[in-house]
Amino acid sequence: MNRGLILASLLLLHGPTGREIRINPRNVTSLHAPQPGQRNTSVTAGANCLINTSDGKFVSVAETCEAVSQMITGVGK
Repeated sequence: MNRGLILASLLLLHGPTGREIRINPRNVTSLHAPQPGQRNTSVTAGANCLINTSDGKFVSVAETCEAVSQMITGVGK
């Protein structure tokens, strides 16, 4: 039987402590950066971007939202 092969490209990101996090770019719904000069309680210390996913989870990563956005755009090419 010939079965189709589905390949998913995952983003390799890093948490604030340096651990590796892999995220399916298709599940990313929004990106939130900390606001300069403002105390921000929604982004974990050491994180530069908070990623919302389609399953309702929030993932804090060390990469900037701009870098994550560029990675997502690059995966789609």
